[in-house]
Amino acid sequence: MTSSNDENQAFEEQLHKVISVQEENEATLFELANVNAIGAGFKETKSKTTEDLCIKVFVQKKLRKAELDDADMVPKTLGGIKTDVVPIGEIKAQAYTARLRPAQPGYSIGHFRITAGTFGCMVRDTCYPCRYYILSNNHVLANSNAAKAGDAILQPGRIDGGNNPADRIARLSRFVPIRFGSLQKYNLVDAAIAQPLDQRNVFASIKNLGIPKGTEEATIGMPVIKTGRTTQTTTGSVSAVNVTVAVNFGSAGVAYFKNQFMTPDMSNPGDSGSVLLSRKGKKVVGLLFAGSSQVTIFNNIHNVMMALNVTPVTA
Repeated sequence: MTSSNDENQAFEEQLHKVISVQEENEATLFELANVNAIGAGFKETKSKTTEDLCIKVFVQKKLRKAELDDADMVPKTLGGIKTDVVPIGEIKAQAYTARLRPAQPGYSIGHFRITAGTFGCMVRDTCYPCRYYILSNNHVLANSNAAKAGDAILQPGRIDGGNNPADRIARLSRFVPIRFGSLQKYNLVDAAIAQPLDQRNVFASIKNLGIPKGTEEATIGMPVIKTGRTTQTTTGSVSAVNVTVAVNFGSAGVAYFKNQFMTPDMSNPGDSGSVLLSRKGKKVVGLLFAGSSQVTIFNNIHNVMMALNVTPVTA
């Protein structure tokens, strides 16, 4: 009889092999027409998810063979690993809209020059634990690199009626610059933090979810939940990990992100900046930053923590 530990070890070994082959081939795969993301996950056959790990190749739309040059066909296998071509539409950078004091994670927020995104959660500085910040995306709090430290952050965001200076809730503290261009200039996070003007005007309990109870890594099949400005509270499960994805930021250009993870559609524009929690442990696993009509993309929360030198406020 095979023990659960043996099965888990076998699964981890196979996943490691799939990821290794994926990373060896993803630069070539991104040269194929229509490909906009690549990750590791379970193969889907006739709309049913199997238990076979594979390299998932995500395309804007599934084309007939007659519509593709032979050179743009995704191989059925790579390095002995099966592939799975999944249509997801174009991936773009992505409502609770009321003005709240104290402001609550899950509601509208944004740099004074953008429309609006989502207040993700409260975090604290790992070097100075008494310093608290609002966590969201670079493209929400830092206007896709165009902002500077000290800029006004509004709650609600401008599109939801926020005005500067009447609705200032915080000032931009720091952000991780987004690198635009080729796959070689890849990113790990779309993240920024802002320091509240008055700590009494924010609190840590996420709308409908409460205060997170820690952090953990996202795993394939993990049930997850988030609250965001536009679609409010939605649930799903992790469908792919180690995702490399090309994201369209509009006039700013296209940026590539590595080491992301994916769920089926859980969001709409304005949900960017939401934090994703595991449904069982209510632990933070990711930061929502992009999606299409069929999928949502998240930064791994530990990459966010390392990049900004923060940790989520927990119960």
